[in-house]
Amino acid sequence: MKDLIIMGAGDLGKDVAWLVERINEYKPEWNLLGFTEKGEMKQFQGYPVLGTDDVIENYEDVYVVCALANTAVRERIIDSLPDNAHVATLIDPRAIIHRTAQIGEGSMIFANAIVGIEAKVGKQCVVLYNASVNHDVELGDYTTVYPNATISGRCTVGKYCEIGTGASIIQHVSICDNAKIGVGAAVFTNIKNPGTTV
Repeated sequence: MKDLIIMGAGDLGKDVAWLVERINEYKPEWNLLGFTEKGEMKQFQGYPVLGTDDVIENYEDVYVVCALANTAVRERIIDSLPDNAHVATLIDPRAIIHRTAQIGEGSMIFANAIVGIEAKVGKQCVVLYNASVNHDVELGDYTTVYPNATISGRCTVGKYCEIGTGASIIQHVSICDNAKIGVGAAVFTNIKNPGTTV
C-alpha cells in the first residue's frame, strides 16, 4: 500500500477520507497517514493531524491529495510540493468512467459520478457525488463540479471553475476560466465573463 496524506482537515477533507476508505474497501491501495492542517488540531475523522504542510518533507516517499475547495489555493499548494511528494489521483469504485475518458493527475472522482465517452477531466479537478460529465466534455484544470450537477455533451469548461450543486448545462456550451455557476442554475448560453452566474 502507498502512504497518503490529505492536505486540509476541513469539509472536503472529510469527503476525501471517506473516498480513500471506499477505495480501500474495494481494493487496499492507500495507507492514510493522516491530515495536514494549521492550528492545534490533533485528530480529524479518526486520523492524526500530522502538522502543517511542511511535515510532508519528513517522508521519504509519500502521496498527497489537496482537499481544499478554493481552486487558487489548491494550485498554489500543489505547485509548492517538495520533490518527495507524489500527487494521488482518487476514483471511487462506484464512479462510472468510460474507458475512453481521460482523468488528469490529482483529480478526485466521487461515488456515483459519471465521466462519459471521450470526456477529458483536467488535473486537480473534483467531481463530486452524482455529478455527470457527459460525452466529449472538457473540464479545465482545478475545476470543481458539485453534487448532482450535469454538464451535457460537448461542453467546454475552463480552468478554476465551480459548477454549483444541481446546476444543468446544456450541450455545446462554453464556460470561461474562473466562472462560478450557481446552485440549481440552468445554463443555455456561453459564459464569457468570470464571476458568478445564477
